[in-house]
Amino acid sequence: MIVRYAWLAALGLISSGTAPAAAATFPETCLRLATQLTEMGVLQATFQPAGSVTTPSGPVALPDHCVITGELNRRTGIDGSPYAFGIEIRLPAEWNGKFFFQGGGGADGVVRPALGLLSGQTKAALSKGYAVASTDAGHKELPGAVGPYLFGLDPQARIDKGYYHIPVVYNAAKALIQSAYGRVQTRSYFLGCSNGGRQGMAATQRYADMFDGIVAGAPAYRVPRAAIDAVAQVQAFAAIAPKLPDGSADLGSALSGADLKLIADGVLEACDGLDGVKDGMVNNVRACKFDVGALACKAGQNSACLAPEKAAAVKRVFDGAKLSDGKEVYSAWPYDPGINSPGWTAWRLGTPGKTPWDARNATLIPGSIAYYFSTPPEKVTDLVDYTLKYNLDRDLPKIEAVAAPFNESGWSLEGAPSTDVTKFKERGGKMIFYHGMADAIFSPLDTLRYIDQLRARYGADTPNFARAFLVPGMNHCAGGPATDEFDALGALEAWVEKGEAPARIEARARNAPGVPWPGRTRPLCAYPEMAVYKGAGDVEASASFECK
Repeated sequence: MIVRYAWLAALGLISSGTAPAAAATFPETCLRLATQLTEMGVLQATFQPAGSVTTPSGPVALPDHCVITGELNRRTGIDGSPYAFGIEIRLPAEWNGKFFFQGGGGADGVVRPALGLLSGQTKAALSKGYAVASTDAGHKELPGAVGPYLFGLDPQARIDKGYYHIPVVYNAAKALIQSAYGRVQTRSYFLGCSNGGRQGMAATQRYADMFDGIVAGAPAYRVPRAAIDAVAQVQAFAAIAPKLPDGSADLGSALSGADLKLIADGVLEACDGLDGVKDGMVNNVRACKFDVGALACKAGQNSACLAPEKAAAVKRVFDGAKLSDGKEVYSAWPYDPGINSPGWTAWRLGTPGKTPWDARNATLIPGSIAYYFSTPPEKVTDLVDYTLKYNLDRDLPKIEAVAAPFNESGWSLEGAPSTDVTKFKERGGKMIFYHGMADAIFSPLDTLRYIDQLRARYGADTPNFARAFLVPGMNHCAGGPATDEFDALGALEAWVEKGEAPARIEARARNAPGVPWPGRTRPLCAYPEMAVYKGAGDVEASASFECK
């Protein structure tokens, strides 16, 4: 049932068991919220009439709603810096009775608009009548190369970012919802991608009673080890890169556009038809046995091939970083034609000829390892030097240390690798995972590792509460030659509220640069099933494919 203006006028600002307040319009109700709840922190409330906003996905229509912004739990850290939980909570005039917690991204530190519009969704949750909350997870992003991670100098900020922001913001949102509508939500969902996906997983493990369902896209649930693997990738590509005039490696030119196309075409040649049709997508991931070494130039060959050192570097990267004793640091990576797209090169290589490097693996990742994942933090200024000199055998133990005052920090805090979700499962919670097969920062094979570990723990009951969906061609959270537009929230709602477990989620290719077949539709199939061509019908249409 949707709460409309009449309900708001009748309920006023009931908090708990008191007589109704004088009739109030929704704008009036909105403006009173900040003063009603000043004990929570410094809050401001603004009524925003229906309109639209421009997002990376295009214009999004928004309803009449109340925008609440502010800070909770202000304090000073042991590093002398100010900290607080920055929040944004949006409450629609016509409320559907449900709450959407919008996961963060990257190092957090930024309060993103609480629209409930994440990659993989087709409509903003706010537009569907949801109350929506977002947060910076307890710290502010500062300028400079290491600015996003300076909060790692404060132990409490590490804990806040890792998981404690979830109950703080959840409880604040619940109180505001109660004040605005006179009752609390009937359903609560957590949706996020990347770091937001990890946060959703942390919620199922630590706060099982808060959410009825979560969507975890490309979850960074082993992010410290993924970060070290990323540093190893930079080292591998820098070693084969041509030199810039100053003698430094031209990381962006380690692999050329022609090299990446050659690899992508090789993957398609080896694996495209394994799902019953050659359509530019690789669905049969387990059967794909592409060997990049086969593309290495032979004696006397200098075109339509990879220089041997390039082929060796690519193999090293896709095999995953190893310690000197051969032990895996993080995960192997699947070969997918989506590597020949800007969303992949932006992480792994960056811009050719660019100095300093702008590859995200070289700009975002080293600072996180030094300041946030390492215990104690390492105050680094030259990230290139730090990256090139990073030694996996020597430095890996630093991300698993728990020395005071950084207890429960680093690896044990930031990761969410536990498969103990029994409480969440027993109260009927549902988990949907999705992951792009051409993700350049978190391996989809690592997400499948987690699903397999859930199966080892819960057996045949696992699909009754947790399902994973792979997206061929998709980069990190979105992008690439992929059908990357799909309604994850709708699938979760149907599962939680109607008991309709998703066997397939319909997906569509966007009309965007780099997508060779805009408008194509495909089913995303619940792992371990995959989309298989029926043998007849329009290759561009989802109806011609079944999950097998």
